[in-house]
Amino acid sequence: MPTYWLYRSIAALPLSWSYKLADILAWLTEFVFKYRVETVEKNLRNAFPEESDEWYAQTRHRFYQQFVDVTVETMYAWRMSRTELERRMTISGWDPLISSEGESLKPGIILSIHHTNWEWLTQRASLAATAPLDGVYKPLHDRGADRFALESRSKWGATLITMKTISKHVLKNRRRPRVLALLADQSPGKRESVHWTEFLHQPTAFFTGPAVLARLTRYPVYFARTQRISRGHYHVELIPICETPGSMSEAELIERYVELSEETIRNQPESYLWSNRRWKLAPPYATRDMSSADLSDTQSKP
Repeated sequence: MPTYWLYRSIAALPLSWSYKLADILAWLTEFVFKYRVETVEKNLRNAFPEESDEWYAQTRHRFYQQFVDVTVETMYAWRMSRTELERRMTISGWDPLISSEGESLKPGIILSIHHTNWEWLTQRASLAATAPLDGVYKPLHDRGADRFALESRSKWGATLITMKTISKHVLKNRRRPRVLALLADQSPGKRESVHWTEFLHQPTAFFTGPAVLARLTRYPVYFARTQRISRGHYHVELIPICETPGSMSEAELIERYVELSEETIRNQPESYLWSNRRWKLAPPYATRDMSSADLSDTQSKP
C-alpha cells in the first residue's frame, strides 16, 4: 500500500514544512492540474449568484489553498499530540456532552459539514465528549488511504462505523450511552430516503438518516460549527439542534441542520468543500417537468 507510506512520510514532516509544500501544491492543483475547477466555479456561482467575477476568482483561489492545507493537516494529525490538538482546535458549548466524575454519561448526536478541517473535528470531538464516540464514515477507494484515515480518526478512541452498518451498531449498543458523529451534507444515493429543501439558492437533497437516528436513539442532537481562526487553528462551537428528544419532527430537524449549515458556509465560504459534486440529484418535480417537456416536444413533431 504505497499510499499509506506516502502519507506516513508527509505526516512525519513538521507542520511548517508541510505548509510550504501546500503552497506549491495549491497552485498546481488549481492552475496546472485544474482539479475540478469547473465544478468549484459552478458551485460558487450557483450558491452565491449575487457576487462578482472578482469575488468568485478570489474565493476559488482561497478554497484551493485551504483545501490543500486541510489535506496536509489531516496527514499531520496522524502523529499530533493531544496537547497540540487541543491548542489548535479550541471548543465552546460542549458541556451537554461532558460528564463530571460519578455522573452518568451524556449521549448525543453531533452533525456537521465538510467545512474547514472536518478530520481534526472527529479527533477533537472524541477528546471532548465523555461518552465513547462513534464516527460515521465512508470508506475510501484506495486501501492505503483508507487505512491511514482509519488510524488517524480513531487515534483518541473513536470507533469508526460505515453508513451501511450504523443501524446494526446502534441497536447493538442501545443500552450504552454513546455519541454519534457524522457529516450529513453529502449528496444522498438514489436509493436513500431524502428530504428536499432549498440550500444555498438551490433545491437540494439531504438524506434523512440523522433524523431517523435521533428518533431511534432518543438522543439530543447538536451541530458542530467549525470556524477557521488562522492557518492551523480552529474553533468549534457546539450548537443545540434538538435538546429534547421527540420535540421536533424529522423534517424540522433536517431543516434546522440545513439552516445552521448555510449560516456556517456563508460566514466562511472559502472553507467549504466546493469540489464535491453536491448537487448531483435533480429534484423530483424537475424530473417530472423535464419528462412532460420531452413528451410535449415529441408529440409536436410529425
